[in-house]
Amino acid sequence: MATAVSSPSLAGTLLNQGGVAQPGGKMGKDEFLKLLTTQLRYQDPMDPMDGKDMAADLAQFSGLEQLLNINEQLTAQQGQFDSLALAMGNSMAMNTIGKNVVIAGDKVLLAKDPVTQALDGQVTTNITTSGNATLKLYDKSGKEVGSRSLGYVAIGRQDFAIGDAAKGLSAEGAYAFKVTVTDNSGKEVPQATYTVGRIDGISYGQDGRAALKMGPLTIDVGAIVEILS
Repeated sequence: MATAVSSPSLAGTLLNQGGVAQPGGKMGKDEFLKLLTTQLRYQDPMDPMDGKDMAADLAQFSGLEQLLNINEQLTAQQGQFDSLALAMGNSMAMNTIGKNVVIAGDKVLLAKDPVTQALDGQVTTNITTSGNATLKLYDKSGKEVGSRSLGYVAIGRQDFAIGDAAKGLSAEGAYAFKVTVTDNSGKEVPQATYTVGRIDGISYGQDGRAALKMGPLTIDVGAIVEILS
């Protein structure tokens, strides 16, 4: 003989789960209907489900179904938005080729002066703390390979020549740099740094996202702070 079952509002149970995985997996619309059908089939004939309770279950289920449909629509719209953002980013990347840009980063490209043959370059930083500043250069392994004093600097965005920080270096290419300012308490405060250079190429990843080429550097489009020319 089938055992009669009695349970609280099934739709309420489904809503309260909030998508949390249960031992049997997530409960969706189909699972809910199966449970409701089973409850009706095996209910106690001497104490059947109250019609008001059933109506409440069905009303809650209808609302839940609408919410699930809205969620599916929002998910589809998110995919369309991501595709649009990708297309806009790639279009922007194409428009930067051949232009000089400012990028949030800590790399500087050093090249030999045609006359002196000494390595030189220029760094850009946003000074937020006035005081005595120091510029340091680092190679690919992160080892410090040069430094120079920048003297007293005021607050604001400023450009500095590499100068003597590259003294003794001979290899052209990309180096990391850091600018710190010693405040009144004697503490060295790192400053925001930027990479300035000409975009001379573009490449695409497996996801179709464009990446900019600045000499040996690969730059993310989202890192561009300013297009100079």
